[in-house]
Amino acid sequence: MTESNEAGLRMAPLDARAVEDALGAWQGRRVYIHLEVNPGAYWRNGSGRLDAAHVRGDGPYRLFLRVDGGLLQIDALTHMAVAEGMVVCTGYDDLQRLARTVEVGLEPFAL
Repeated sequence: MTESNEAGLRMAPLDARAVEDALGAWQGRRVYIHLEVNPGAYWRNGSGRLDAAHVRGDGPYRLFLRVDGGLLQIDALTHMAVAEGMVVCTGYDDLQRLARTVEVGLEPFAL
């Protein structure tokens, strides 16, 4: 499945190394995070200094973001897009419905 997200980025199967490399380049910088889990969770423009980012698993993947000493874990990620100033990871359920999204960017997201 290759789709576009709301920001118009073309999604591709998640490449753990590409996600880690892109986020690793921002280590020590302030990032903004959008997290959405369907159903049940929505958080937009949380921000802090990115201490580390790791991707684990063989697919679906888990993304770990250490921000200001805290840890954010997002499970069941399957797809990604990397663009200038933004990394997007999404996860689809067994029926190919969007189940979760995490966007990490260098600028606040539009409300």
